[in-house]
Amino acid sequence: MTPQLKASLAFAWIGGFVFFASGVYLTIRRRRLHPLLLVCVAAMSISWIEAPYDWAMYAQFDPSIPRMPSWWPLDMTWGGLPASVPVGYISYFVTPALVGAALGRRLSARFHCRLPITLLTTGLVVGFVWAFLFNGILGARSGVFYYGRVIPGLAVWQGTKHQYPLYDALAMGTMMMVFAYLLGRTDAEGRTAIETWAGARTTNPVRATILSLVGVILVANVLYGAVFAPHLTAKLEGWETAGPTARLFPGVPNQPLDGTAQSAPLRDRRPVFSQAISLSGADLALIPRSCGNCDRSFTVCSIVLFDPGELICQA
Repeated sequence: MTPQLKASLAFAWIGGFVFFASGVYLTIRRRRLHPLLLVCVAAMSISWIEAPYDWAMYAQFDPSIPRMPSWWPLDMTWGGLPASVPVGYISYFVTPALVGAALGRRLSARFHCRLPITLLTTGLVVGFVWAFLFNGILGARSGVFYYGRVIPGLAVWQGTKHQYPLYDALAMGTMMMVFAYLLGRTDAEGRTAIETWAGARTTNPVRATILSLVGVILVANVLYGAVFAPHLTAKLEGWETAGPTARLFPGVPNQPLDGTAQSAPLRDRRPVFSQAISLSGADLALIPRSCGNCDRSFTVCSIVLFDPGELICQA
């Protein structure tokens, strides 16, 4: 595992737990929901959309990254969903949201700008830059993950395996814009807009807390679904056609353009049947001469049929 992979996984696991623990501590300390905990819950609640998002964006991760088990719901990421995603969503979204909220409040106080507009603006800008640096540089440039296909004309480094779709940065910036608003837009008592809304509907503290949590989860999921919808449309309509023809990672097939989703890494899938075959003469014209998994040429091989017409070397 490369240093970049180790750093990204450490950021996901450690950062996520630190932010969540801090939110819980601040909530207990003031005996009321803290905005940080609300945003942490919101970020983790939308992590289930990551797998369909990856599938629609042709995102493919380094095969050495630990994956979720094959039974994970909606595991549509090609090669399997990284195990760090649910916790990693906290560190990924909360970090730029905190920066955007702090910057927005400071700019609003200094230049006497309206706080809501300033928070939304700084959140969008910071979020866009963060997504470009994290996804486009740390991810696509350093090899943590790649985008196999992009919409022509809407990506940087188009046609190479390091290509990055700028519309992804815009989508992530939109999400972080709302999270920055939630963190920065509080009343005199430190309550967010969602907490104020919940407090107006019940005087019971426990019910208000539950209502706030349900509210922030609904808002986050509806918003993420809205920014995901254009990517899904582009995928289904076949607009994402630009990309390299060579394999993004050695020994791992690229996600095909036919819309097929792979629920687990090839090494974890169970074969329908296996059969030892000696290839010679006319057989070589009928059966692929290289393994569909490892690119190794062979003449005698134990093969496994996972899907109709797919030959994978068992060795």
